[in-house]
Amino acid sequence: MWAITAGIILAFYGLWYWVQPLALISPPFGEYWDDKVVDFIILLASISAAALSRKMARNFAPSEPPYRIWVLFFWGMYFWVVGEALGFVYDHFYWYLTFPDYIVPEFTLMDVCWTLGYFFLGLSLYQQFRLIYSSRNKNQTLYYYLSFVAVVLLIAYGLTELGGALGLGEGVSHGGVFLAIIYPVFDLFQGAAALWLFFLFRRGWLGRPWWGLLLFAFADAISTIDWLGGFETISDQAYNYWYLLSALAYLTGYMIIALAFMAADDHLALALQSDRPAST
Repeated sequence: MWAITAGIILAFYGLWYWVQPLALISPPFGEYWDDKVVDFIILLASISAAALSRKMARNFAPSEPPYRIWVLFFWGMYFWVVGEALGFVYDHFYWYLTFPDYIVPEFTLMDVCWTLGYFFLGLSLYQQFRLIYSSRNKNQTLYYYLSFVAVVLLIAYGLTELGGALGLGEGVSHGGVFLAIIYPVFDLFQGAAALWLFFLFRRGWLGRPWWGLLLFAFADAISTIDWLGGFETISDQAYNYWYLLSALAYLTGYMIIALAFMAADDHLALALQSDRPAST
């Protein structure tokens, strides 16, 4: 039922994003309000993902390892919700009030929220791997986590240098390019780690909440390529198709996280019912 509802919302979102009906009937600010409609859907989806991750954490006592895993996941989602909400504020001041110009600063409070979100999601992954390999040296799992962070930063830095050599990101500071690139890199690595967890568990519901990160990676990659000037040679129609795909992937990422937590919660509820003694 919820999956069907999510599919209907996704179809409505894609149709509104593509048609932009308010821009057709009320230019020039109709485009701004069309953007706010789709942004509001994204915000609701992110709030749902955060709320359901918190609900999952509450299924466990604070002393239990799964609680630490999912409460950290919740904080990651929480900061992303704040980042989505801040998008409304920045769009109001740097788009609506300055129309037709739209120049957002390279570094914003949204970047702080995205970075904190990745930080807590990374800690959540670390706690999960630490639980799996608890029979091994815990210092070794910490070493793996720190190595993972170092590799991600090095790859992002290397891609930043490569982008500069190719002439991408013209007019953008070195730090701005690095920040734009590191998001999809974080998405890819954390998504790959999540898939590893899925195969390790062999119980899909434990790994499914992480699947959304793979879609975030795809969406962020398209946005980053465009921001760096990589779409300057393609047609307008192809550009619009790519951005529609990016927008759909982004919303689907939040939806998958929310639906996965709902399925996991149902799974736990059934497990608890089966463990109860039959009433007489």
